[in-house]
Amino acid sequence: MRIRHAVAATALSLGLLSGISGIAHAMPEGPAEQETPISQEQAAAGYGGTITRTEVMKRAKDWWDRKVPYSQSAYTWDVNHGKKYRQDCSGFVSMAWKLTSSRTTSTLDEVATKISWANLKPGDMILRNGHVKLFEKWANSAHTSVWIYEEGNTRDDMDHESISIASLKDGGYAPWKYKKISG
Repeated sequence: MRIRHAVAATALSLGLLSGISGIAHAMPEGPAEQETPISQEQAAAGYGGTITRTEVMKRAKDWWDRKVPYSQSAYTWDVNHGKKYRQDCSGFVSMAWKLTSSRTTSTLDEVATKISWANLKPGDMILRNGHVKLFEKWANSAHTSVWIYEEGNTRDDMDHESISIASLKDGGYAPWKYKKISG
């Protein structure tokens, strides 16, 4: 019994420390396909279809306004309660893009095309191995900083912040455009 308590206490401590550290890339992502497949009704509502940049940003801002907490196992409804998405970084981008499922950072590139930093537009993603952010807008006229939305980590939950392109490049990020985005 004592060993079981020690193991549980150690696991709890490690779990708490990973949440306190704020390092989203160090935490493994949640399961890619835990939710149910989309129904005919959801398909008719445009899930997995073409989406405008305005709609992407409206969907992203909805989670920000609701302060949806970061979680690799919990799911939350999108803006119109049509579908639930995983509450981690890639689930957030999947929700904003109105995809048919919550993808992972290793599968989001399958529905996107790599672009140049200069071509970033609202609703594009900024992706690296293990983490993703959603581009909102340029933070300055020199295009050296951007505003992003993201499900950061358990400590910060939803983030809306300005970050420099140099910092993103140093962190291994690259810009991507969803293949079915318009505008």
